[in-house]
Amino acid sequence: MYITLNMTTKTNICYSFFMVDIFSDWLRANSLDSQFLKRNLVDHPLPIFLIGLGAGGGDRFLDLSGEAAWEMVAEALTARIPELTSLIRTVRMRVPKSFEANEERGGRAYTYDRGPKSLPFVHCPYKGTASDVLTVAHEFSHALQIVASRRTAMPPMARELCAFVGERLLLTWLRDNQPSLSPFMETAWLADNSSYLGTSLQSLVRALEDGSDVYDYAWNYPVARLLAHAVGYEWSSGKTALLFKSGAKAPSHLAEFYERAHILPQRYVLPALTDTGGTVANLYRQIGALLLLDLQRQGADTFEEAIGSRYAHLFQAMQGRNVFLATDREQVPLGYILWQCREGGKPTGFERRIACAQRLPDLLTAFENHCPQAAAELRRTTPDNIVGDFVS
Repeated sequence: MYITLNMTTKTNICYSFFMVDIFSDWLRANSLDSQFLKRNLVDHPLPIFLIGLGAGGGDRFLDLSGEAAWEMVAEALTARIPELTSLIRTVRMRVPKSFEANEERGGRAYTYDRGPKSLPFVHCPYKGTASDVLTVAHEFSHALQIVASRRTAMPPMARELCAFVGERLLLTWLRDNQPSLSPFMETAWLADNSSYLGTSLQSLVRALEDGSDVYDYAWNYPVARLLAHAVGYEWSSGKTALLFKSGAKAPSHLAEFYERAHILPQRYVLPALTDTGGTVANLYRQIGALLLLDLQRQGADTFEEAIGSRYAHLFQAMQGRNVFLATDREQVPLGYILWQCREGGKPTGFERRIACAQRLPDLLTAFENHCPQAAAELRRTTPDNIVGDFVS
């Protein structure tokens, strides 16, 4: 969907057509190995929070021009990667760009690297949809990476990783600063996964199994998509800035992921909490989900509290409306937040359990929407006052 045209890349592609196996050449160029790809993309199920929810409602039109989207992306990246503030300003103000359709390239977006002595050129056909705004973030991030790593060309998979990181940083910024836009942008991001983790992944898997004498740029997308989610969740802004600046050395920055069994853990999947119409049965299902989330607690070999005591504690919290269980669009539990009440009803002593750490933003967003007063107190609570395994 998004294409980055790079002069060095075009030269490499032309040369690669003379290789016996283009796919092996692509692996070497990106410092990847086939076993790493098989572990993460074939043998291990992809995390449900990336592919299991789908995206309904279509691509929403937003009251936002292309220039306004460009400015918003610059503001978001500046807030999330302050170490690159001056370079983001350069991209925002000086990089030439076009938001008009270009039928010669099939209406596709691209960023063209014009060499070390010129700024890149961004072409981003823009109609005003949520997907278009994500595309602006993607191409802005490509341009930022090119400007940041000026001396050497970054391998293509890492380039796409930087672009996807830019998308993720925009989404997290929107949750805090433009919450009215956030649901439409999240839906567009999920819809894009059907391509990047669908058709693009199918092309990569075919090449993994049989090799290929034809280069497909889509090979770069699936693993970059997974890495971007991990980078956005785990890395500091300073570490992310170094990636954007790394150029040809990008693979060394990603070595920690290559050494893992899996880039992202598979979310622990609980049964969906379907409404049976019976109050008592639904209550038992909810308590069961809370207990199963307790047992899934990361880093704990056993749950220290006796199951009977914990059951009574959770039941009491449910009676007092001091526990919030969040579910996804398929009504599958993704985590809960529990608290106590001081005299006067002020919430304190927050705990949380979550099936997969990557879903923490979803849990907190749902908590904000359904329990705003408790969520406001949680925001004011310092980590020292938080009990259990809560991660602020």
